[in-house]
Amino acid sequence: MNRIIKLKTFQEKAVFRTPYSMEIIETYPLPPYSTVLGFIHDMLSSSQTIDGINISVQGKYGNLCREFVRYHKYKAEETEGKPYPIIVTFLVDLELIIHIKMPSAELHNKLLASLLDPPYFPYLGRPEDLIINMEVNEDEELELDLSTTEGGEIKLPYNSYIRFDMAETFEIEGIPYMLPAYYKLVSKPKYKSKRGRRKRENLEIFRNFEMIKVIYAQAEQGITERQIRIINTDKEGYLYGG
Repeated sequence: MNRIIKLKTFQEKAVFRTPYSMEIIETYPLPPYSTVLGFIHDMLSSSQTIDGINISVQGKYGNLCREFVRYHKYKAEETEGKPYPIIVTFLVDLELIIHIKMPSAELHNKLLASLLDPPYFPYLGRPEDLIINMEVNEDEELELDLSTTEGGEIKLPYNSYIRFDMAETFEIEGIPYMLPAYYKLVSKPKYKSKRGRRKRENLEIFRNFEMIKVIYAQAEQGITERQIRIINTDKEGYLYGG
């Protein structure tokens, strides 16, 4: 199946928290794959993992800002928390182009219908950062022969996540990231120490994410015929490949 769904979205504000950022919350420059996969599953109201979804994330933002947020931190068995100020980094005026290729025609049609008539106010990242504008289009995956393009090359129209192996093939430079994608629930025993003794409590459940190595590539980098002859694009010429 060569049919794909292309989303063009706009958010006034967005945060995609990076792992292990605590007192200062840092954000990815674009939503990681796990965020988009979660969005797709929510749109389908699916509680079961749908394997084999292929996505591509591109975009740009107007500015990067920081704000102070005041939380209250509670310890176990306490009713009053202590002030806990942190700094949150967020993206301003975020425009995204997301390509989605579903593993079957049935899921493709179901997702397309849900995106055209969302079951809730759509958002990416935090629930308060709503998608203000969302264009939903059905497109077709095409093979583009670079020898037929002007100058024998195509340029990245937006900043993009490119798989590390693909970036090496295309000789694309950028910032390396390890992005979370699918996850599996993993359990381990939880222990509590009391008077020098360890007492086993309930099992602790956590998410074990698959991590994918990518390059965050800046827009306007060119891919030439010398690097690779055939690439996948949509009808408008946007590079497609998650």
